[in-house]
Amino acid sequence: MSPTPANVIPDSLKRLLDASGAEISTCRRIDHGTQYRVTRGPDAATVNVYTTGKTSTGGKPSLLLNLLEDWRLSQAAGASAGKRTRRSVDMAEPDGTPRVGTDEAGKGDYFGPLVVAGARVLGEEAARKLREIGVRDSKTLSVLGARNLARSILESVGAENVRVVVLHPREYEVRRRAVGNINKLLAEINVQIFGELRAEVELFVVDEFAKAARSYIEPRLPPGVRLVVRPRAEDDMAVAAASVLARARYLEEMEALSEEMGFELPRGATHVFGAARRVVEERGEERLAEVAKVHFGTTAWVLGVREAREKVRERGGGDFDRSSQ
Repeated sequence: MSPTPANVIPDSLKRLLDASGAEISTCRRIDHGTQYRVTRGPDAATVNVYTTGKTSTGGKPSLLLNLLEDWRLSQAAGASAGKRTRRSVDMAEPDGTPRVGTDEAGKGDYFGPLVVAGARVLGEEAARKLREIGVRDSKTLSVLGARNLARSILESVGAENVRVVVLHPREYEVRRRAVGNINKLLAEINVQIFGELRAEVELFVVDEFAKAARSYIEPRLPPGVRLVVRPRAEDDMAVAAASVLARARYLEEMEALSEEMGFELPRGATHVFGAARRVVEERGEERLAEVAKVHFGTTAWVLGVREAREKVRERGGGDFDRSSQ
């Protein structure tokens, strides 16, 4: 193996590896950057560091990959911080209109609950306090950063100005089927949260979760409330606060589910087949329905593989390659 060019490894990555007991086993040049293979025990993942300063990660779901992904997000957040003097991380200037903002986490994730959060911001002073503690779109935050900032938000605005709705997979599926689809369910929860936080509020800002979101929500709001539904609404301080609260709670719930299962459940909708198959093989289909959104196509694929395996076993043909995804 060629010696790792230590002078091009980001200092923050080196510190992370030293602190976590991971190490770089190989490195190679890629287009416009360098790829590092990082290992810790049986786990392995890759980190691409580009000459532009951008980074990316890859590999099978593991605690190591989660650790590296959190590092990548913190790097992206740091890069955004360097641009704050130009536009304050693209956050809109606070105004004094009392408002509620909402956002969700877990909608596109196979494992874990759907979490929708709302934050009520009553006036310009409250909005400025949120800006001062660094509230911004949760997608720029690491796991630890989201959790810490969520606590700071609660301290800043008070629990009475926050609502978080968590639908665990079984309840999520029941309610989704009852209303017809996920976007109608999200609209229902958004209206519920607004109803609980509506006192003194003149404006409701929703991060657009579907093109029809406005048509679902607007007829159910009380007269006199102005509704804004738009993509990338996290530049509004109330929506950004809700974004952080939703993501922090989703991460907390995922950690609890992983502990129950005895292994790490991956976030997102890709690289989840192996974990879903393991749940079914070790705990059964019923347990999968308690930890996953089973209407995703992933479920049909996993159960189809299981059925095919059982037929192979019945015919005395052994088993499929357990490493296949």
